Amino acid sequence: MTITTETDNRISVVWQDLEVAPAELRLDPTLICGQAFRWKCTGPNEWTCAIFGHVVDLKQTSTSVLFRSLGRLPTASESDDELRLLLCDYLQLHISLQALCEQWIKVDPEFKKLAQTQIGVRILRQPIVENLFTFIASSNNNIRRITMLVDKLCGKYGQKIETEKGAFFTFPSIQMIARDSAVEQTMKELGFGYRARYYAKTVERLVQLDDTYLENLRHASVEVAREELMKLSGVGPKVADCVLLMSLDKADAVPVDTHIWQVAQKRYVGRLTGSKSELASMPLPSDKQEQIRELAQKLSAFKSPSTKAYELAQALIVTLFSPYAGWAQGLLFSDDLVDSLDPTAAKPITKSRPISKPKPTPAKRKAEEPQTIPKQEHETAAEPTAKRTGLRPRPASSVFTKSGL
Repeated sequence: MTITTETDNRISVVWQDLEVAPAELRLDPTLICGQAFRWKCTGPNEWTCAIFGHVVDLKQTSTSVLFRSLGRLPTASESDDELRLLLCDYLQLHISLQALCEQWIKVDPEFKKLAQTQIGVRILRQPIVENLFTFIASSNNNIRRITMLVDKLCGKYGQKIETEKGAFFTFPSIQMIARDSAVEQTMKELGFGYRARYYAKTVERLVQLDDTYLENLRHASVEVAREELMKLSGVGPKVADCVLLMSLDKADAVPVDTHIWQVAQKRYVGRLTGSKSELASMPLPSDKQEQIRELAQKLSAFKSPSTKAYELAQALIVTLFSPYAGWAQGLLFSDDLVDSLDPTAAKPITKSRPISKPKPTPAKRKAEEPQTIPKQEHETAAEPTAKRTGLRPRPASSVFTKSGL
């Protein structure tokens, strides 16, 4: 069993400026939209997490994002410059979100509104093991419970760092977890249920592989990297796509679920298969017009979600917004969630039931119940968050909380 290491490095330091405008990064929702599950709101517009051997504090201001280290492990660098580089890489600040939006607007002019309402929603570049293990926990789960499970995992196997804001635990390495000779039993005791077996097998498999195995997938093609990830227990196509997008530099990976299918249907299928005026609203690249319209036509045949519908929706979004389709999907998904929870949004007209129809008996009612689609994984777990940006309130569910993960 792993014994957690404690440090008592309580440090009060001045904030350092990452020099990134809100148009390029908003901590809320980026840190809590279901990409990562360990950032805690610890003050007005402040978010804290044990990462890179530090307890990192981030603060959103009206003009930028600030950072500081509240404490660190003895093995972590004391250099603010090194921590800055790690955070810039984690937040992928070398990629201009505004420049991407300008490119997407050329394909879909309605992205102009999206770039304003979903300002600063970025894709994180997370540590691979952390991202992989958190999304294995996502199957048939919601954000609140995933967060609880991940906190328990870190508390059991991670390293403890005491700070002025309390104790925080690092995410454990594979080697730290592997020291436990009864990983599956421990994970069950932590509440992971049937997923405990996935973790035990995945830890066993990764210990057998080269230490650089996961890192090397960053240099493989999307197809090869996805195939390799799916060899790990508990990893299906959607978990694999989340890891590809958020850890392995595959910006064209698009995790798909019912929401993405709905986005493709509502936002694109009608326009791409409709009248000439509707087609004119999307100035498609000449070399992709036929392919895009063919995908939209095929997708229009599906009236409910299915595996094939998901694949078509994924292919449509990739073809429209490559080479950063995963980033575009993030904004599309975020906007769809906000609209779905907006009480002022227009509701579809539905037919009322005939009042003369007699009520069925309980036995008959049960027999006549239609088959329903299983609830989505990562169901919305509405959590209050402080809003001081003047933008629409956002749900606590996620850009990347995908069904079937």
